[in-house]
Amino acid sequence: MNRYFVSLACRSAAVFLCLLIQLRADPIIPGNVLDPKTAAEAWNVIRLASTNVERLLHEGRLAEIAVQISYCSPALRVLPQMAGSAEDLKKMAPLSERALMLVNSLAKAAKDNNPGGAEAVYDNLRQVLDGMAKQFDPKVVKSDIFFCPMHPDFIAGAAATPCDKCGMHLLTRRIPYSFIYMKPGEPTLRLTAQASGPVEAGKKLEVKIQLSKADRSPATYDDLMVMHTQPIHLLIEEPGLGDYHHEHPVETEVPGEYSFSFTPQRSAPYRIWADLVPVATGVQELPFTDLPSKGTAGPVTDRADKFTAKVQGLSFVLTLGGGNGEPLKANQARRMDIMVTDAAGKPVTQLEPVMNAFAHLVGFYDDYHTVVHLHPTGGDVTLADARGGPGLSFMFFPPRAGFIRLYCQVSLDGRMIFAPFNVNVAP
Repeated sequence: MNRYFVSLACRSAAVFLCLLIQLRADPIIPGNVLDPKTAAEAWNVIRLASTNVERLLHEGRLAEIAVQISYCSPALRVLPQMAGSAEDLKKMAPLSERALMLVNSLAKAAKDNNPGGAEAVYDNLRQVLDGMAKQFDPKVVKSDIFFCPMHPDFIAGAAATPCDKCGMHLLTRRIPYSFIYMKPGEPTLRLTAQASGPVEAGKKLEVKIQLSKADRSPATYDDLMVMHTQPIHLLIEEPGLGDYHHEHPVETEVPGEYSFSFTPQRSAPYRIWADLVPVATGVQELPFTDLPSKGTAGPVTDRADKFTAKVQGLSFVLTLGGGNGEPLKANQARRMDIMVTDAAGKPVTQLEPVMNAFAHLVGFYDDYHTVVHLHPTGGDVTLADARGGPGLSFMFFPPRAGFIRLYCQVSLDGRMIFAPFNVNVAP
């Protein structure tokens, strides 16, 4: 194989992995994705990553394609060595070299924001991959790979294989198609709730929620993946989008039942979204339910853009990166920066970790249905004594046009602080 293309592909993968680490706050993809040891592992990465590229092309999200297609490079590099006979190797080598060239061409076309060129290159790449697949058993090409959620580097070719480190059941390996925004899947879990009474402003409310599967059996912690230290994040807001709460319920003695309390600031029928990821699908879901109130739902007011907020003695200023001063647009990723200062205007550098991040950005659209949950760029914060600020950066992909109220959640001196912003997203 041409060493130039192998080296270029490896460098591209390394560069894009660095970009990936800068863009996301969740744990990075397990290293074995970039270091396949068997043909089944290699083909699994190629199948998952190429499927993700198709989706990104369909959604017009070219800026994210380079990261996804780079995962294919290490797999393409090792596949010729796994072809079997010398005759198979002879056939595979030029195909692999051609595929590596197309991987780099696709990344360049995507970077140049050339959708037509990217689609044409991808079609050529698919043809080459189909030719390579003919040299392998179809079962190998279509194999699933399974991993341990506690020890991601432990992988196996069968779900029934327990982790040899902890004995945990394995999950199907997936590669998220985006590290900026993924549309939540249709809920497979059903959420209901009972409260100690109707919602009244200033009155503490005890709430029990129930999570159940399609067959109505209870969904327990074992059925949920832990994301940012918690299996369930409850995002609670009223129709006027003026009183956001973020709660983490705890299990009761009843399977599938969880409890929490909060004190609403308005007498309105609050909505609860459960932000969670079922083990069975590995896809984020946001099932929701409503709490009744004696009060009526007020409309969303104050719709003008508002990029500053003052809360509990802190000042928050939001700025949009790139775009030459243009507003946010639906289905276009933009960087959002938030600067935090104190009452004297001095930078705040002692922000405390909140669920493995120095901030969380949660937004509610005025359709009272669409919700976004963002984490800062730069990776997870896993040390309790780490401190952050004054700057916080997010990558935001607005999934639709419309008005959205964003809340920046931070912790300082043990106080949980929510800073609201108003953002209008253009079509």
